[in-house]
Amino acid sequence: MLCRSLRRQVRQAAETARGGAAVFGELIVWYLFLGGTAAGSFAVLSAIDLHTAFSHANGPCLACAPRRHRGRRARSATQRRIAQAGYAAAFVMLVAGMLCLLADLGRPEAFYLLFLYPTGSFVSVGTFALTLFGACLVVALAESVLTLGPAWERAALVAKALGAALAVVVMVYTGLLLKSVVAVDLWQSAWLPVLFLFSALSCGCGVVLLCTCFCASFPGVLAWVRGLAVADAVFIVLEALAAAAFAATANAASAGRTFDALLAGDQSGVFWLGFVGCGILAPLAIEASALAARRSHRSSAVAVLAVLVLVGGLSLRFVLVNAGVQTAV
Repeated sequence: MLCRSLRRQVRQAAETARGGAAVFGELIVWYLFLGGTAAGSFAVLSAIDLHTAFSHANGPCLACAPRRHRGRRARSATQRRIAQAGYAAAFVMLVAGMLCLLADLGRPEAFYLLFLYPTGSFVSVGTFALTLFGACLVVALAESVLTLGPAWERAALVAKALGAALAVVVMVYTGLLLKSVVAVDLWQSAWLPVLFLFSALSCGCGVVLLCTCFCASFPGVLAWVRGLAVADAVFIVLEALAAAAFAATANAASAGRTFDALLAGDQSGVFWLGFVGCGILAPLAIEASALAARRSHRSSAVAVLAVLVLVGGLSLRFVLVNAGVQTAV
C-alpha cells in the first residue's frame, strides 16, 4: 500500500508540473535561465578542455602517456583560472536553478520521490539528467581547483565528456518542459527546444567571456576572447534563425497567431529591447565591429558583451513563459 501511495504521489506531482500553464510562476523563469546557462557554460568549458587534452600538439592519445598524464598540465595558467571561475559559476547557477524549481513546484518531496519511482514524464527525465549533470560538474570543478593524480584527471575527462552530452540534454529539456504543456499554443512549436539550446550556448559563452575579465593579465586571454566571440556570434545567428522558425511555426499552429500577439502585447517591450536588442543585435554589432577592424576587445567591452548576452537569454525565457501563461488564461 505504501508503494502504491508513493507512486500515486509521484504521478500527481509530475502531472501537476506539466499539466497546465498556471503552475509556472516567476521562479520557473529563473530555473530555465540558470539551468540552461549552467549547462551552456559547462558545454563550452568542457569542449575547450577536451580539445586541449586531446590536441595533437599534446600527444596522439592520453592513453599512451601512462606516466605523465597531460590533461591538466597541457592547460596554461590562464586556462586553469578561467576554468575554475567558469565551473564555479556553473555550479552556483545550477544549485540556484534547482532551488528555484523546487520552490516553484511547491512540493519539494516530489523531487526525492521521482528517484524512487521514476516515470516517463519530462519532470522525471529532467530530474535524472540534472542530477547526473550536476555530478559531472562537481568532478570537473574539483579537478580544476585541486591538484589530483593522473587517474583522477582521466576520470575528470570522462566526466567532462559525459557531462557535455548531459548538458545538451539539460539545455533541450528546458524547452521540452514548456512544450509538454499542451494547453499553451505558443509553446507547441518543435523549434522551442532548439531555440533554448542555442540561447543557452550563447549564454554559456557569455559566462566564460565574463570570467576572462577577472584574469590577472587580460592581454593573456585575448585569444580566448576572440575565439569565444566568434563562437558566440555563430550561436546568436543560429538563435535568431531558430527564433524566426519558432515564430513561423507557432503562428501556423494557432488560429490566434500567438507569436504575433506577443510582439505587440504586454511582453513586447521586454521582447524587443531585452531579447532582440540586448540578446541579438547589440552583441552581434560589438562582435562584428571588432572582427571587421581586426582588433581585440577591451575588458570593459567584453564585460558589456557578456552582460548583454545574459540579459537577452533571461529576457527570452521571461517573455515566453509570461506570454504563454497570459494566452492560456
